[in-house]
Amino acid sequence: MGILKYDFLVLSLIFLIPGAIIFTLRKDLRTTIKKMSLISLPFALAEKLFYPSYWNPNFLLDLGNRIGFGLEDFIFVVSLASFTSTVYAFTFRKKYIKNNAEDSGLFLRRIFFISLFVIALIILFLWMTIPIIYSAVFIMIFVPLIIVFKRPDFLGPGFWGGILSAFVYFILCLIFGQIYPGVFVKIWNTDLLLDKYFMRVPLEELIYGFGAGFCATIIYPYIFNYKFGS
Repeated sequence: MGILKYDFLVLSLIFLIPGAIIFTLRKDLRTTIKKMSLISLPFALAEKLFYPSYWNPNFLLDLGNRIGFGLEDFIFVVSLASFTSTVYAFTFRKKYIKNNAEDSGLFLRRIFFISLFVIALIILFLWMTIPIIYSAVFIMIFVPLIIVFKRPDFLGPGFWGGILSAFVYFILCLIFGQIYPGVFVKIWNTDLLLDKYFMRVPLEELIYGFGAGFCATIIYPYIFNYKFGS
């Protein structure tokens, strides 16, 4: 079976495609992809919260069972960050423009406080025993909405970034489903959640795709003090 034995690896590689296309076609968005890929890496460790309660894929070297996450997680978070952070700018031909004078320490402070807030929310939701997929989506929408109070100009881009990301996410899931027929029933534990599907893709995944796009579209320009321009 070769590589096809490792369904999560195949999924992660499929998710690399849209980011790679954007990286190739838009040189000005390459910095965004590089920075967001780096920022996303720690989130690979969050797999421990999803496996095996939400899903149960096959990991390379059986790392999921051994340490709670695998090499695939790092590929996946980089893939997801690459296109969710840039799909709005790519589709609507927008550019990132510095909002005001440069502050070398601003992005570090914003990353620190956002990370601290996210960790606090995760701890709270774990204590409340809320399913992690819903906790993740709530955080990816709630945190950017707080930013929108300060930067209302981000609301439109965030919304469309979410819609576009959900669409891309859906297409990638369809491709994955063609390679592994019935995979979303066999590997995902959605019977414990909504257990609803759109063209055989769990609704939780589509909601997650929207949340990821909404968050990434807003978080990047906020952290690095940009605004969208033509």
